[in-house]
Amino acid sequence: MPFDANLVLRGEYGGAMVDLDNADATPTSLTINDDGNVCVDLGPHGTAAQGLDIVAIFEDTVTTYQDTLDIQICDSDQLTDGWELAIEFPRVYCYMRELVVTAVTAFVATDIGLVLTAGDGDTGIIRQLSRELLTVGGVGKIFVEMQDAGDTYATDGDTVDAATGTGDGTLVGVGRVPGWGLTPQTMVRRLSTPKRYIRCTNTVSAGGNFGAVHIMATNAQHNPVNNLLK
Repeated sequence: MPFDANLVLRGEYGGAMVDLDNADATPTSLTINDDGNVCVDLGPHGTAAQGLDIVAIFEDTVTTYQDTLDIQICDSDQLTDGWELAIEFPRVYCYMRELVVTAVTAFVATDIGLVLTAGDGDTGIIRQLSRELLTVGGVGKIFVEMQDAGDTYATDGDTVDAATGTGDGTLVGVGRVPGWGLTPQTMVRRLSTPKRYIRCTNTVSAGGNFGAVHIMATNAQHNPVNNLLK
């Protein structure tokens, strides 16, 4: 949930943001431009002097596999035109498994993006791997995007292989959900801009659903007066 200018929590009811404290201050005003995007007016000099923290909060569990979410913040001095990409959050994947693997055949960087097939039939897309796995005998982690609910890599000692790729190895223990859960609960990026307006665009692939994702912008950490723009 977002906070107002006094850092008082606000909730969404009936499609509108409602004060949870009758005594709180009015939040910074928002504008909707011709594209239907909600924009924050930073004022004529933008935020170059103090910077903003852009906060993405994930409240719900995703509902589909093989789905991604891309979050971008754009800025412009005009509401109708001139929007350019200012910052981009790391891509968020729906369901992931964190595997510990011993490399039997060394993996290579081009194995990222290929299918990792396990002996028990589990499959997933390699999204990242540790540098230790670039050496035979190295023990490191592989982060895999699950393709369906059965891709849990739950067989200790199973063989895993980068199909059509180079590396293969042995699973140490069983796959687990990464420490940040199915999706990150919160992500933060820093932004400074001389432009007057900022807006957010969210792109979900494959028509999936990430549920409620709140994007907030605050300069509370960089300004003596607490102020949170939402």
